[in-house]
Amino acid sequence: MQLHLRRLTRLGLFGLHIVLGLFMGLAARFSPRPERWSQRWFRGLLRVFRVRLEVVGQPTGQGALFAGNHISWLDIAVLVSAHPVIFVSKAEVAGWPLIGWLARAGGTLFIERGAHGTQALNEELTALLRAGRCVVIFPEATTTRGESVRTFHSRLFAGAINSDRPVQPFALRYREACVPYVDDQSLIDNLWALLGEPAIHAELHLGAPLPAADTRKAAARATQAWVESALAQRASWHSGLPEMKERAGRN
Repeated sequence: MQLHLRRLTRLGLFGLHIVLGLFMGLAARFSPRPERWSQRWFRGLLRVFRVRLEVVGQPTGQGALFAGNHISWLDIAVLVSAHPVIFVSKAEVAGWPLIGWLARAGGTLFIERGAHGTQALNEELTALLRAGRCVVIFPEATTTRGESVRTFHSRLFAGAINSDRPVQPFALRYREACVPYVDDQSLIDNLWALLGEPAIHAELHLGAPLPAADTRKAAARATQAWVESALAQRASWHSGLPEMKERAGRN
């Protein structure tokens, strides 16, 4: 009974938050920094899902390519809550009802299939990084359960090399087994499982900017090596940002 009530209550709050997102999305479309509106909305989303966020390390300044492992759609809320960032997503998301509209309003970049699509996206990435914006990529190009990482694809690291901007690696971990959005699970099923959790514990480890690499493959290998090392040492992670600890306590 308590589980059923919890899910229904949070489902109602989630619906109200989606409506709020429509108004915030309109504001974001007329903002020079739409990612800041995304940050406000996603921080609210973490409160709806009772996410306790712990962050180790500091986001680098402006103009960095964030790259790390990918576990769930919830990764987006976690990362943008820690720092205003723009995401790169597969082109199919742009056509999803409501979600696609919200993603576009938040400044999300979409990658089209094929070499031409990658080249055009890297040009956008380069321009954003040179302008001091921060962009997130998930080089695995898929989600995993977070216990290990798959090979990091190198093509989107070209933006950092072309703009001479740093790569900031990150590693994500969730303590609840229901969080990973993998295999054939539907988004609805995943949402329903998350709504039933008393709380969700998310850990984000931000590494120091990596030394400049000569090639995108070298950048991808160095980033993957850092993420693998961070996940192997995750038992020793501890809270790093006081403001994030305070927010976690209010959720």
